[in-house]
Amino acid sequence: KGKATMELDYCKMLNGVLPEEIRVISWTPVTEEFSSRFSCTARVYRYFFVRRGLDLGRMELALSKIVGDHDFRNIAKMDTEHVSNFRRLIYAAKIVRGGERG
Repeated sequence: KGKATMELDYCKMLNGVLPEEIRVISWTPVTEEFSSRFSCTARVYRYFFVRRGLDLGRMELALSKIVGDHDFRNIAKMDTEHVSNFRRLIYAAKIVRGGERG
């Protein structure tokens, strides 16, 4: 029989060298051809803030303006060798208060 291989705990390894504010919660193997930048068809970002002094109403108003199809060339890294389309479709943007599920 073949040797059993142990899967490395990549989350634990990465979290051991990352600042406490940044956490890896999961991973998955991909092919060598996969590019996290160019192969993805959608992404989800979550940001966590300490609430002190934040105007959540104004933040929600700002988020309502980013939903939709927009050209981000003015705030994007200019990599015209690999990127020619700076339009992105934002499906949703919301604030989830502590204790709520988002």
